[in-house]
Amino acid sequence: MKENVEYEKRVLLIEAAKKEFREKGYNKASLRSICAKAGVTTGALYFFFENKAELFSAIVDEPIKGLKKLLMEHFKEDGEYMEHLDSMENMEMDHSDLSDMLVEYIYSNYDSFMLLLTSAENTVYENCIDEFVKLTEKATPIMLSGVKGYTYDEYMSHWMCHITVDAFINVIKHETEVEQAKIKLRKIMNYLIEGWVELVLVSLKSE
Repeated sequence: MKENVEYEKRVLLIEAAKKEFREKGYNKASLRSICAKAGVTTGALYFFFENKAELFSAIVDEPIKGLKKLLMEHFKEDGEYMEHLDSMENMEMDHSDLSDMLVEYIYSNYDSFMLLLTSAENTVYENCIDEFVKLTEKATPIMLSGVKGYTYDEYMSHWMCHITVDAFINVIKHETEVEQAKIKLRKIMNYLIEGWVELVLVSLKSE
């Protein structure tokens, strides 16, 4: 019974914190106000969270981990797919399925991701963006490892990774409807895939 009560308090604090952070931003958010909204004491808050940063992380960490997991699974599948390509000209360019999957996940955790994207003064935001760019960059040589006759341009890979992350951020911040976000990001994703093939992939024959 005690564990259930403690769990409920933690949930109330996180929900109250989401609202407080969204309304006031990270720096102006008040822990006292969060406790008042949650109907708990400040002592209860410090029982669960060491400080404001840890409370903020509790809201965004799990959705971020889930998104990373989805991307890693996709990159692994892409690598296996590319190992069996007899020619890069036959590469599947339509990545609408990936785009839809990411959009569905992000919008199922919309409040947490919007909180992350609109609280840029918190270092979690910058660290997260940097992590996703690096994650995508690391996937490039892995995906190409089984493809004979090609290498990749590291600079262009870094550049395209940033553009891809920025594209998703821009749509998510300005489109509240999940179906509209899917439509827009399908087009953007397929456009970026063509750019990735054109700018990042380098045929060894051309070197």
